[in-house]
Amino acid sequence: PSSGDIKANANIIQRTLQHFGIPVEMGEVNVGPSITQYTLKPAQGIKLSRITSLQNDLALALAAHPLRIEAPIPGKSLVGIEIPNRSIALVGLKSLLSEEAYLKGDNLVFSLGRDVKGEAVFVNLGSMPHLLIAGSTGTGKSVSIHVLLTNLLYKNTPDTLRLLLIDPKRVELSLYRDIPHLLHPVITDAKKTIMALRWVVGEMERRYEVLSESQSRDLTSHNASQEDKLPYIVIVIDELADLMATYQ
Repeated sequence: PSSGDIKANANIIQRTLQHFGIPVEMGEVNVGPSITQYTLKPAQGIKLSRITSLQNDLALALAAHPLRIEAPIPGKSLVGIEIPNRSIALVGLKSLLSEEAYLKGDNLVFSLGRDVKGEAVFVNLGSMPHLLIAGSTGTGKSVSIHVLLTNLLYKNTPDTLRLLLIDPKRVELSLYRDIPHLLHPVITDAKKTIMALRWVVGEMERRYEVLSESQSRDLTSHNASQEDKLPYIVIVIDELADLMATYQ
């Protein structure tokens, strides 16, 4: 990534805030794939609202848009100002799949990308267990779904993971029609979607009984103690909003 003149940008931020009567001490700079984060510590007694209200003024001074102010940075007594890089670096999936946190993680661990420090970020779908990918057109929702599915397929066999894919538009998830992990061919009919989700609810109730009989707390402990192992079931629905609007 190309972040421009880091030292000059830090000076501009400090001078701009000083001009509005906000003395700050500049901290470390973190260069990520798409943004660069400048950290600063305001003088004692300065309200954070005074800094956040200057977002447009800082964007004008730095000739950077959009600019984001994180006040404070979680876990730190610092304020972060995030500026888009002049040229971004692509985050390759191969480099994320070779990370130790992914290789040693659970079956449902997948990668989200890299943070402002360039460090890989992983989450466990099993601990959510619901995930909504939202955003306007062209912001990468479909790419995120493909990344999620690729992560899961790379780590699981059909014995450990089964997928139920629902694709009303018939364009995004049809790529996976021949994989052996599918519980059912990719569903494109909204009416079949309702039937499939009802089956999933029934399967969930059945598994509660199975776990109760084996005196297991969850699927992981059940599979560790029993010979009849149960695969994870992950449901991926594209265009969920349309489905909800049609069948309220």
